[in-house]
Amino acid sequence: MNKLLTIILVICAFETLAQEQYLNQLSLNEFYELVRTHHPIAKQAGLILERGEAVVSQARGAFDPKLVSEFQTKQFQGKNYYDVWDSYVKIPTALNVDLKAGYERNRGQYLNPEHTVPSDGLYYAGISVPIGQGLIHNSRNIDLKKSMAEQKNLASQANAVYNNLLLDANYVYWNWFEAYQKMKVAEASLALITERFNGIRAGVFNGDKASIDSVESLIQVQSWKNELNKSKLDFQNAGIQMENFIWDSTQVHESHPDTVWQKQDILVVDEYINYAISNHPDLKALQANLMTLELDKKMSAENIKPVLNLNYNFLMASGSSDEAMSGLSNNYKGGFEFSFPLLVRKERAKLKQAKLKLEEGGLKLTNKSRVVTNKVFQSYGKLIVLLEMLEQQRLIVQNYKRLLEGERVKFRNGESSIFLVNSRENKKIEAEMKLVNLEAEYGRAVGMVNWSSGYFVNQLQSGS
Repeated sequence: MNKLLTIILVICAFETLAQEQYLNQLSLNEFYELVRTHHPIAKQAGLILERGEAVVSQARGAFDPKLVSEFQTKQFQGKNYYDVWDSYVKIPTALNVDLKAGYERNRGQYLNPEHTVPSDGLYYAGISVPIGQGLIHNSRNIDLKKSMAEQKNLASQANAVYNNLLLDANYVYWNWFEAYQKMKVAEASLALITERFNGIRAGVFNGDKASIDSVESLIQVQSWKNELNKSKLDFQNAGIQMENFIWDSTQVHESHPDTVWQKQDILVVDEYINYAISNHPDLKALQANLMTLELDKKMSAENIKPVLNLNYNFLMASGSSDEAMSGLSNNYKGGFEFSFPLLVRKERAKLKQAKLKLEEGGLKLTNKSRVVTNKVFQSYGKLIVLLEMLEQQRLIVQNYKRLLEGERVKFRNGESSIFLVNSRENKKIEAEMKLVNLEAEYGRAVGMVNWSSGYFVNQLQSGS
């Protein structure tokens, strides 16, 4: 009977090994890579980055040269009143100095004398320079810098999306790991308990064991069969949750997590703190917002200055190269524009509002920095405690194994009961389940440290 049972157990072991060979092991980093590559939310984060590039490109468009052509004509009762045609290229510059070059050709019986030009037309080239408002800061430059700040803000939003997504993925993966390892513990325990039950039942048939012992062992087998079925259901449900994060051809039901728990590489707490202060997506977003507010303040201060724009256009008739040398002094069109509000109440109020918003943004950043720092400390502290608990739990499991082995020896010598053996067995299995739970909790805690410090973003950029 015992030989037959041994053969059956060996066959089952080989079947289990064969099944395992068809399963693909999916590590945590491989899972992260699948999420980053295929998950729709990860792709959404990529679109946010593209939006940032588009915002900057739009702002740079304010510096694009512009080609303009204007034509007006009037014909009435067979008379050509006028034809007015003006074509020019206007080139904005980063210094807020506008360059302009064009060609004007006008004719007609009733042409406005102001538009009178030589018969072959008139070439001109000019410049517009702001002496007062707009000389240091101007709307084009400010808008470009604000667009760059907006790009940083959008990049921070994208990183925040990645950060939150990988936190959720980390949580789901370690739930999957925990369910799988508990299922394996239940399978191994049930195999040993079944082997003992079969041995006791054989002893009852031979008259060596009391029949009540077989009942006690049968209850243990039945209980752990239920536990195994529950753990299989938990593993199946955890796999379904994993499916929400894997969007390629990988089949979760054909995969399993790492079979051996390994301690993950972590930084010291100060390194996490320093990284968080410099790179946390929420802090980077607030810093980008502060940049925008600072630019608004500069523009408001610039608007207090008076408007004083100088314009000069050098004129030259078609084919009149002899006049080119004297054109700067004889052939030109120029002027200036000046305006200034006497009370400046509107501009001063805007400047005050900009300063208050900037101060408010600075306080928000200070508060958020403290919140982020405390979260890192809190999550890191939990990580250290879990490491200590893991070491203690491994010792507890080993000690329960010693107690169980000792109780088995006593039972074989007739000095103990099956009840005590089962009690020791249950305690040992509970300790193993607790160890699996702590291993998974440690993995989730590492994810929380990476999330609270924003370190998931560094893993994303390094591809690890």
